[in-house]
Amino acid sequence: MLKTIILFSGRTDYQHALSLLLREHNPGLSIWTDVLPSDLDLLEPEVLKDSRLVGFGETPPLTEDVVKQLGHGAYQFYAAPLQHPGLPPQTAAEAGDDAPCVSVIAQAIGPHPTFDHIIGIETFTLPPSVEASARERIAFTRLAHMFWRMSHALACDTTLADVERTRLN
Repeated sequence: MLKTIILFSGRTDYQHALSLLLREHNPGLSIWTDVLPSDLDLLEPEVLKDSRLVGFGETPPLTEDVVKQLGHGAYQFYAAPLQHPGLPPQTAAEAGDDAPCVSVIAQAIGPHPTFDHIIGIETFTLPPSVEASARERIAFTRLAHMFWRMSHALACDTTLADVERTRLN
């Protein structure tokens, strides 16, 4: 039974908002936001078997041992300047921080590369000449919306396996 979500995010204000959202779906859920990546190896296997790890924005590197012990998996939500995730960029423009297409991605993290599969993706084209701060704001908004759409499954379901794909504009 899912009892704990270990939540990593780049900012403290994100942690609070994401925790409240997850608790709306599962009020009995314990959400840990003060765990450091170095602490993961110190957690008891009994705790990990009833836990799910969720990374929003930045997910720390995870050891294979920790990932194997997480009874309810590990998932990361992030944005990347990619039009076709899983394929290398075709041009220098696609690879740069000002790439015309951005994808927000929800990905399962597993002990083997074959398990690292995408469970949600939304790709969108940015307006030409958009400033960096606007790019970040647009990507964050799309990422937060994807997290919101999947929040019930994250807080309640045993596994998240369905791929959600959206291509905007």
